[in-house]
Amino acid sequence: MMMTDTNIWDPLRRFLERFAGILPILLAVLVVLAGGLLLAWVLDLLVRTVLGAIGFDRLARRMDVSDTLRRAGLIRQPSALAGYVVRWTTVVLTLVASLSFLSAEATDSVIHAMVNYLPRLAAALLIVVVGYAVSAFLARSVLLWAVNSRLVGARWLARGVQVLVGVFFAALALDNLGFGRTVALVVLSILLGGGVLAFALAYGLAGKDLARESLDVMLRDVRDEDRDTLSHL
Repeated sequence: MMMTDTNIWDPLRRFLERFAGILPILLAVLVVLAGGLLLAWVLDLLVRTVLGAIGFDRLARRMDVSDTLRRAGLIRQPSALAGYVVRWTTVVLTLVASLSFLSAEATDSVIHAMVNYLPRLAAALLIVVVGYAVSAFLARSVLLWAVNSRLVGARWLARGVQVLVGVFFAALALDNLGFGRTVALVVLSILLGGGVLAFALAYGLAGKDLARESLDVMLRDVRDEDRDTLSHL
């Protein structure tokens, strides 16, 4: 009977011993996670407050960044979006730090991968920022040219140029990150081909009156020349 009782309680005792062995680790992980989440919330609030105090949102509205974020479906203010990014970056770093209590090898591999990927990520972000600036500049230039030339659909033409340039730089950023170079190039080719076709159709439809007038002038010139020739005969 004693042996039977011992056999029954042995699994429970081993479980409690193992749990007691990992309990300090679990407590350390919970403390790190709680501290990281609290720090993420504080940094989010701090970033929003500082950027709001220095007029970051007003500057973003002047540079049309707010409108771009709204068109992209991001209804947050730029300062709130920056705080959101800082908060989740802190959360990710907290999760990575908590892994150090569970497995040193896993932590080393994750940190090594993140460190190796950070230059690519920074370069991709730089490409996106430069692409946005270039697309906005070209869109404004095309809009001014189209308005001065009295072209129909000047605003749509400028928007199309901005989208095409933005897609081009987005493809470059994806290629830099290593996400499907072939897919990015195919999508870019399709969009560029579609943009050229839409551009040609738009100008063909918008310029039909001008083409008709040019043909009428040419036909009148031909008729006048024929009349002059017949009158001389």
